[in-house]
Amino acid sequence: MESKKTLNVRSLHHLLAIGATEFPSKELFRFEREGVDYSITYADFYSYVKSIARGFSRNGLGGRRVAIIGETSVEWIATYLATVISGGEIVPLDASLDREQIANFINLANCELFFYSNTHGDWIEENIEKMPNVKAFGRLTDSVFAPFLAEERPMERIGKLSDFAKTGAANPEIPLSDTDPEKMCALLFTSGTTGSSKGVMLSQKNICAVLNSAYKILHQISYDDVLLSVLPIHHTYEMSCGVLAPMMFGATVCINDSIKHISKNLKKYRPTVMALVPLFLEQFEKKIRSSVERQGKVKSFSAGMRLSHLLMKLRIDLRQKIFAQVREAFGGRLRYVVCGAAALKPELVDFFGDLGITVSQGYGITECAPLISVVPFDVYNPKSCGKVIDSMQVFIDKKSASDTYGEIVVKGDNVMLGYYQNQEATDEVLARGWFYTGDYGYLDANGYLYITGRKKNVIVLPGGKNVFPEEIEEYLARVELIEECVVLGREKDGDVIITALIYPNRTLAAEQGLGDEEALQAKLKEEVRLINRSLAGFKQIRRVEFRNEPFEKTSTRKIKRYKLS
Repeated sequence: MESKKTLNVRSLHHLLAIGATEFPSKELFRFEREGVDYSITYADFYSYVKSIARGFSRNGLGGRRVAIIGETSVEWIATYLATVISGGEIVPLDASLDREQIANFINLANCELFFYSNTHGDWIEENIEKMPNVKAFGRLTDSVFAPFLAEERPMERIGKLSDFAKTGAANPEIPLSDTDPEKMCALLFTSGTTGSSKGVMLSQKNICAVLNSAYKILHQISYDDVLLSVLPIHHTYEMSCGVLAPMMFGATVCINDSIKHISKNLKKYRPTVMALVPLFLEQFEKKIRSSVERQGKVKSFSAGMRLSHLLMKLRIDLRQKIFAQVREAFGGRLRYVVCGAAALKPELVDFFGDLGITVSQGYGITECAPLISVVPFDVYNPKSCGKVIDSMQVFIDKKSASDTYGEIVVKGDNVMLGYYQNQEATDEVLARGWFYTGDYGYLDANGYLYITGRKKNVIVLPGGKNVFPEEIEEYLARVELIEECVVLGREKDGDVIITALIYPNRTLAAEQGLGDEEALQAKLKEEVRLINRSLAGFKQIRRVEFRNEPFEKTSTRKIKRYKLS
């Protein structure tokens, strides 16, 4: 196998070929379907992907633009890769989009093939006339997993992915060669939190830059590791960091078949590494604390946490032994978590660290494929989102030299080609190769990056002062009676009122004798008053609004702020 110091993938085809050569019999994917366990090796998966790609070519559809939607599956991942290695362009779509928007994106992108999971099949096949440019529609999964058979059948406009795979397997003579790594290979429509969808154009060069950097900085991951894929597969964070990056190491990726089954699959697959968003860690922490409380073990758990923390200072690691029972909820083997897509509370890094699970915070954006920075597993820095990866340069664009923060601007091989059919939006964020992220932050003396807020979220007060709502939200999030919160500026009579929108944890409130809504709101307003004492006068919350429903979120669990103004 190539050394970790020298491995440098040039394309996604190269990535697949390395895996098939170096780890041919190693399980790449494990999953369950209809109660039956399946797996596929690195070598067999490579053959499967090549067969699909050859099937595209055999039917005159090689090098085309391919839309795909559905839950994570081997077929979804294979379609993505087969499209790219056949010279085509993949368009992954968010499964939570409404039907009209899905059709609009497919038409806008001029997709000629459309693959989808069975959960979307019926309505898509009933509305094919709304997508006139699509030449072939296909369901991703059969009733059972059957990668391919060496037989050929005529193509119809509506069929199955396996039709292409069978055709390709019957025509192994069709050549496959590396395509131009600098041309667009993926078109991703961002849903984001601002409401303005843009089509991000990524190349294989962009994606491979992320994979090569991740391989170097997260070097503790190895051939023996097992990952559990739980995040939406259409998102570049999950595809790049949760699926493709593990293939660099020869690791095994287990597929979580449903959000409802995470607890079951953690115990079933016993992962050692996971890629998550902060909400998952927050929920895991709450479940652990709730379980400890139900069992009447709060004092012993707290004592164990203190002991664990003290022993680690003395370089004595007994965390796995002390918290063996707690760790069983994660399968008992979880060592590392890479957390991204939103801000992570530093106290969560400490909480899981004391349990023996190292949490590394990263920072990225779809336009950078998506990784920009990450904290190495062997570095403790819970407030930072890491060092910028080695394929990038960074500078902080400050309005004046005296400012402590500014907009984060980056340049490197993983920066997108631009926005699809939107030169104006491209010019707003790209200048001479530098990408303006729209995030504010700063670098410390050691080169570690810190995020202070999102440019579009900044509250500008009449006097010219800027307030980052994320800073205030951090204080509110520490209040256990607050389930979710957003801070924004409400304009009134020429003034800007800093307002906290709060969705209370009413279940916990009832347990604490605050089932009466009036009493709960009074308690939370008192908590806000206490928080204001820690804030500068111009940052203080001047109004509180309570919600009866959770905030609407993106598929990566970020609150859609644009719907709250």
